[in-house]
Amino acid sequence: MSVPSHAPAVAGHAAHVNARYLVVGPSDPGFLSRLVEPVAKLGEVPTRVHASRESGDGSELSVDLRLSAISPRTAELVENALRRIVGVRQVIAVVE
Repeated sequence: MSVPSHAPAVAGHAAHVNARYLVVGPSDPGFLSRLVEPVAKLGEVPTRVHASRESGDGSELSVDLRLSAISPRTAELVENALRRIVGVRQVIAVVE
């Protein structure tokens, strides 16, 4: 689920947005690095990455990944990249 930004462009430049992605996947050693990789490839650094083991038995990882002051297009590219990562079970994206 993605909530689009309706902020107007300012002086010919696209408005910047803040994006929050809640991602659920397997609790395996490579999962976090696979989530951060597409963000880094787009030249961004997350403002927050918080991960916790869930599901009682610790088999599931819940990750809160946030980006600030990025273009709406970058927010969309990150969301699409996260959805394509092997093991991702769910992505909830909120873009403001």
